[in-house]
Amino acid sequence: MPDTIADRVRRYALDGGDEDLRRLLGVSHVSADMTRSALRRIGVHEGWKAIECGCGPIGGLAVIAEMVGPSGTVVGVDFSEPAVQRARSIVATLRLDNVELVCGDIHDLDSEALGGPFDLAYTRLFLMHQTDPGKTLSRITDLLRPGGWIIAQEALRYPPPRSHPHQDSLRLYWDLLHGLLEQVVGAPNGAVDSLPRLGRAAGLEVVAANGSFSTMDPEVGFDLHADTLAAAKERGVASGRWTEEQIERLVNDLRAAKAGGYEWVSTPFYLDVAFRKPLAG
Repeated sequence: MPDTIADRVRRYALDGGDEDLRRLLGVSHVSADMTRSALRRIGVHEGWKAIECGCGPIGGLAVIAEMVGPSGTVVGVDFSEPAVQRARSIVATLRLDNVELVCGDIHDLDSEALGGPFDLAYTRLFLMHQTDPGKTLSRITDLLRPGGWIIAQEALRYPPPRSHPHQDSLRLYWDLLHGLLEQVVGAPNGAVDSLPRLGRAAGLEVVAANGSFSTMDPEVGFDLHADTLAAAKERGVASGRWTEEQIERLVNDLRAAKAGGYEWVSTPFYLDVAFRKPLAG
């Protein structure tokens, strides 16, 4: 059988380096079908020029690279130099020859310098971290050709991730994370819910707005949620709202749940919005 990009991502996720890298690769893997479905709905095909804003060490780069094919190009942008260095290593390992990585703030980079204008811009768990998501959407719009697309897949605060049977630690951890985004990062409460309105204010057409979540095997899902909370521990303690003991107890509760007879655990609930930049004239 052919060695697909999805196969390579799965292998890398299993033997990637440190815990946070493994977590981000895991998020990329469980979100791949959601990303692929959204891109298919707008007709992404070979030869497109795409950009992912806030790609981290892999993001949706592998899925997008596969869909635009060898004749297309994908540019991944992230402001974190360590994340970009990791991404370069992963891209080389996965043999994603049509992917380029740029370290920088998307607000400060112009389309021409990045190789644009682009047919597609993609964000996942990126706009929810912005202090002014509307301004960021406007900036991304400037990177597109007339008629170009933005696919934004961002996690809602409500409802929190779920499981069967119910595990209240999921709600507690999700509330903690969003409180941290608001207090430390300065992300406005409810911004993801308002993405269609913010897109219209940025001059975009809202072509579709959907919501979705995926279910995961409890052993995988509870670990991913626990790893996400553990990655936020230092900033959570520094904010003064939570103690190290409180966060560690919640991390331990999430990890213990994977052996608690649960049938499934879900990802966050994503708002999935397809925007289009109007055609000139």
